[in-house]
Amino acid sequence: QVSRGSSVSGALPAMRSLQARSARRLAAAWGSHSSEQRSAQASRWAAAGASAALGAAGLGAAGLCFVGGPLLAEAPRQRQEVYVWGRAHAIPGGSNRDVLSPRRVEWFEKSSVAWEKVAFGPNFGAALDCKGRLAIWGQIGEEEYAGPASIQLEGDAKGRSFTDVQCSSTRVFALDRRGQVFCFEPLEPLATYKGKTGKKAGKGLAVHMEAVPGLPRPGWLRSIWGDNAIKQMGIGLEHAAFLTSRGEVWCVGGNEWGQCGQRPPRQKGPMGALEERQRVEVTSPSKVQFPEMAGPIVSIAVGGRHTMALDNTGLVFAFGDDRRIQLGLGDTRTAGNDTRHSMGVLNPDQTIRPNAEMKRSVSYKFYEPHMQHSPTLTIEPKAQDRPPYPPPTQLACGEDFTLALHIDSPEWYPREKETNLVFCCGENGVGQCGRSLQQQQQTWAPVRLPKRSRTVAIACGQAHGLALLATGDLYTWGGNSEGQVGVGSRATVNPAVRLRVGVTDEVLPQRIPIPEDAGTTAAEEGQPVPAQQGSPAAVAAEAAAPVLAPKPQITAIACGFRNSAVICSVPATS
Repeated sequence: QVSRGSSVSGALPAMRSLQARSARRLAAAWGSHSSEQRSAQASRWAAAGASAALGAAGLGAAGLCFVGGPLLAEAPRQRQEVYVWGRAHAIPGGSNRDVLSPRRVEWFEKSSVAWEKVAFGPNFGAALDCKGRLAIWGQIGEEEYAGPASIQLEGDAKGRSFTDVQCSSTRVFALDRRGQVFCFEPLEPLATYKGKTGKKAGKGLAVHMEAVPGLPRPGWLRSIWGDNAIKQMGIGLEHAAFLTSRGEVWCVGGNEWGQCGQRPPRQKGPMGALEERQRVEVTSPSKVQFPEMAGPIVSIAVGGRHTMALDNTGLVFAFGDDRRIQLGLGDTRTAGNDTRHSMGVLNPDQTIRPNAEMKRSVSYKFYEPHMQHSPTLTIEPKAQDRPPYPPPTQLACGEDFTLALHIDSPEWYPREKETNLVFCCGENGVGQCGRSLQQQQQTWAPVRLPKRSRTVAIACGQAHGLALLATGDLYTWGGNSEGQVGVGSRATVNPAVRLRVGVTDEVLPQRIPIPEDAGTTAAEEGQPVPAQQGSPAAVAAEAAAPVLAPKPQITAIACGFRNSAVICSVPATS
């Protein structure tokens, strides 16, 4: 603003000075000319004065642009780094062993656009950039890997750009910007891509993507009748849920435990913790019917065999497998005398019998399967010496446990001072609940994270979890058999621990400016410049302190099966 003001104030006096000189010249020559000459001369001088004034104004405007520009602060340059760890089969580029600590994948840094999300399947993975383009990788043989490779879309998805990507046990699902879902099997095209080099590899990997049949699709008259396109998807290993813009939920896939919201066929035999039901599938997406009390659904989360849904009033509904009390319905295992839930657990001697007086929303008979095929209202976390917790702001599901993020600070707190808690329920045999190993399964209880902290993102794998705090710290916990927790070993991690990603003790080389009077002959020859004590060169050398490599700032976290990943933003160094 100072530069703009000085430019304009400099232009106005120039205009006035030119006009005054033109007037004096006109008055001096006025008496020595005839009337015709006077009229012609006046016209010429007036035109000259106007053009000069316009030129001065143009100079002022140019000065405004030129002077005002450099004063604007230049945005710091950023670059991205992607770190992955866990199961070797899904590591981008492959690995001959499990990756036990975060590993930087430099392939992602070759892209000219930023990456937004990473997803994992058991032996493959996918990534999405900010322009809606996809890349995939995976294991195509015993010790053969292909990718990462950018894909060229063919089939129904040709020309589309995407907003989300997730993986099941065998497929990659992608949601485009219009609200339509596509899927494909990644390993077959990756097998054909293996071995391509040069220009063939540079063109990307041709992938034929098909639209998922049976889901609501965006129509051409959506501006009139309202749009019912898909706005969110939750993809588990064996089943999937899709949320429409009208608040409807559609499910497809495995349904032996009612995880698709449909009643499965009755099966004979007792159903304890060890028995598995026969595989039942919902082959076409079906709409889930919610209770009358439920409003439009605004968020969904999918686990191994259960589904969670949050409506616009803050009510949470759950359906599917409840053998590990992962639905958040309270301690529904027994009424205090059925100990079948402890059969086959890792530490049966330490299993604590449930209390018969413990709060629960449903109860099961002795030979009744522990499942809910219709959405059931969950129980809120227990509040001690405080008002009830507000509705959760985020939900995430692992194979047999569930995470919910609840605000615990007073309502009048500003956003920057807001704090929250991550509550977990379900299986805890390998520390999935991030609190302790005292119970094999647990009802809603908070994960042990720093007090008075604010978690901004949560993610779940098969048996581990990640939590990103507002301070940029990453906490991780749970099963670690293939290094998916990232602590450098395979030991179970519980409670949650802070994980350092991309932080090293590397010292960046510093350029010390050499004054002109410090001698240039030696510098030109590449030799150190001798500097006397107190000279400009010596002062500059003393002022230049070692600078550590910049710390990456985590912008996104991801979990899938037994892998984890983070996307970091790092200040670019010159």
